[in-house]
Amino acid sequence: MSNSSSKRQQSKVFGEVAEIYHRVRPGYPEDLYDWILETSGVNQDELLIDVGCGTGKASISFVKRGFTVMGIEPDPMMARIAAREFNDFETFSIEQRTLDDFGAASAEAGLMYAGQSWHWMNPDTRFECAASALKPGGWLCVFWNRPEEMHHSFDREMDYLYAELAPQFNDERFKVRLPGSKSVISADSPVEEFDLSQLFGDVHTFEASWEQTISSEEHVQNLLTQSDHRMLDEKLRTKLLRQVGEIIDNAGGGYKQLFTTHAYAAKLSV
Repeated sequence: MSNSSSKRQQSKVFGEVAEIYHRVRPGYPEDLYDWILETSGVNQDELLIDVGCGTGKASISFVKRGFTVMGIEPDPMMARIAAREFNDFETFSIEQRTLDDFGAASAEAGLMYAGQSWHWMNPDTRFECAASALKPGGWLCVFWNRPEEMHHSFDREMDYLYAELAPQFNDERFKVRLPGSKSVISADSPVEEFDLSQLFGDVHTFEASWEQTISSEEHVQNLLTQSDHRMLDEKLRTKLLRQVGEIIDNAGGGYKQLFTTHAYAAKLSV
């Protein structure tokens, strides 16, 4: 890793490729939103907060369903795209700040949610900050898309490539090495994280699996938005991704990948 790369903060590299992120990162199944609304009972008179909203992928369904959403996003490039994408909706606003900076703002939200972003929040303060922004009886929901471990014809060749150029990526990673394939929690489970906070009640869980066909170009573009790959030296990253694309091209140009959306929600109990 170069000196310039080591000085960059890993949680803030997504803005470097914000447009690519918005274009290639997958959204979430509508069943997820049905479940969140049924579980929380939140209504359209209550404010929703999307923490670490990025370009707004986790919010579009709520906004289209008539909810008022406030996005919290520290990266200016990501925030700019979110503002652009929701320009036609008066019910979406964005605050360019971190969850810690947002702090105890008098938001009185009925629901705070984090799609693919909770692991970037400060683990020492994130539950307290969420609780401070919720109204009594408000809900916190965190969710992620996770790639399932699968077997592909190019696995062995891809393993050899990563072992040669980026051996650190072979540690507990799925062979597809897509965003979401790393650990997203600091406790043994998200349920345990909620419980350890002592701020929320029983945790409700949701899972939904879905399949996506991914081309070699889409695979490479996804890796361009993955923080670990972004932290590589630029020349090494360029070399690695070029060869990754060639491997998938030689294996037919694409593959099918199974994903599972995992969600965890609990009601504020203090």
